[in-house]
Amino acid sequence: MRKGSYKAAVLVLLFTAVCGGAQAQRKFLYNDTALHRFYALLRQADSQVVSILHLGDSHVQAGFLPAAVATPLKAQFGNAGPGWVFPYNLAGTNGPDGYRWSSNIRWEAERVVERGNSFMESPAGMLIRTSHSAPVLTFSSKPAMPLRSATCFYKGPAVEVNGAGIIAGEDAAAVEKMAGATVGETSGPFTENQARIEWDTAITTFTLRWPGAVMFYGAVLANGEPGILYHGIGVNGAQFAHYNKPGNAVAAQMKALAPQLVILSLGTNEAFGGVSAAQLRQEMETTVAAIRQNAPEACLLFTTPPSGMMKKRQVPYRKKGSRRVYYRTTYARNPQVAVIREAMVQYCKENGFAWWDLYQAMPQDKRFACAWSGDRVHFNAYGYTLQGTLLYEALEAGYSAFNH
Repeated sequence: MRKGSYKAAVLVLLFTAVCGGAQAQRKFLYNDTALHRFYALLRQADSQVVSILHLGDSHVQAGFLPAAVATPLKAQFGNAGPGWVFPYNLAGTNGPDGYRWSSNIRWEAERVVERGNSFMESPAGMLIRTSHSAPVLTFSSKPAMPLRSATCFYKGPAVEVNGAGIIAGEDAAAVEKMAGATVGETSGPFTENQARIEWDTAITTFTLRWPGAVMFYGAVLANGEPGILYHGIGVNGAQFAHYNKPGNAVAAQMKALAPQLVILSLGTNEAFGGVSAAQLRQEMETTVAAIRQNAPEACLLFTTPPSGMMKKRQVPYRKKGSRRVYYRTTYARNPQVAVIREAMVQYCKENGFAWWDLYQAMPQDKRFACAWSGDRVHFNAYGYTLQGTLLYEALEAGYSAFNH
């Protein structure tokens, strides 16, 4: 090679490296070759359902973050339905705004993060229970979303299903077809019972009835179309360790949802809960092992925790002309977040997993200045939507590069 040609080649390589680095810097998605199997499935989303599980803590439970990722994905690749739903309002906690559950009774709730709770096999990481003799649950979407199937997970006697005036399925071993609905009850992959309900025509609301005490774990709703089925599951206060408890909620999630991509958005509670880097790594390994055992083909994507802040002190002050003393709270960065983020990134590098670096992205995006909630740990709706939009854009950029 002539000297001039050599220099030109070097310049091309340098330019490519710089541009490639800039692209990664803009999108903050790293090692996304680990997502190529998922990208290949997206090519076929016009003819099949692609299942995605977004698992996390309070940042996910509120629903804004997963919705901001799911909405453009569904617009691009097709909408297969709502995915995982849980009666958060009946459990006395916050949840997504797109649907609501109602009941004839009050239910008791149990969450995986509660002290003394040593066992949790519910995919939701929480459950509702009752000893009532005739409990009823009614699901309603808002705005109305057409549904063609529901797979409900629970422990208890056989369920009756009422949708648009339909009642079927009194025998747990029976599969009956009545008034346009097919109800099949079988032993579930991790529960005593699960009910698969299919409607001949689209419905927007349905009712579940039991003739006795029951524990309800949640349901997967679909519309019968190909495309993206996006399951957002989060529990306020959750860490990797909580999902790893005996009963193994992660294994239950894999069996119930069969995800082809698992997005893991945890780490905030580890950083604020005094978890060390070594402890985090051990819990991440346990989670990954459960995923690998129960969904061996699933791709994994870790997201680093946001740079949350902690209260530093209360500063007294007086308003002009007033004798009353007020207090202004000052905040400081939590240095443990950087430790947790670094441990997570290092784990991904060593094991070949993809990661999206939210911690790195935030300081370079001025929009996050108005994204925080009052506690400087959580975000407002705008902030979570911004995160979800950025994560979608990173995935879309990776998919576009995969296709070129």
